Order: sequence, then C-alpha cells, then structure tokens
Amino acid sequence: MLDEKLLAILACPVCHAALRAEEQALICTRTQVRYPIEDGIPILLAERAAPPHPAEGAAGAHPSERPAPEER
Repeated sequence: MLDEKLLAILACPVCHAALRAEEQALICTRTQVRYPIEDGIPILLAERAAPPHPAEGAAGAHPSERPAPEER
C-alpha cells in the first residue's frame, strides 16, 4: 500500500482530480480510470491507464479517451 502522505499529493495526470488507492491500482476519483501500481510504484501515465472497472460504469470515460469532435 502507498504511504498516505504520498497519496495525498498525487493527482490524476489528465484531469488533476484526487486519487484513491485500491489493491494494485490508483483510481481517479472523478473518472474512475485506473492507474497501475507496479512493484510499489504508481504508473501515472495516461497511456497506461485502464478504463473504469465494469461495475463502476462507463460514464467515467477519461477525457483523453473521448472521441474528438468532427472538424468542419
């Protein structure tokens, strides 16, 4: 488990919301996107983020995963 002081200063790299620790991942409190923890090190890279857990719903899609608006 991560140190509480470290967790208090970490934020989602995309939307800057707080993160909460859960097993081997940090979860964005706004979008529910999951960032892995490998060998005790949080991997806070948007390209390594996993979509929200199916039980948490798809409404939390990360802004980086939303389709871009069509250009005119």
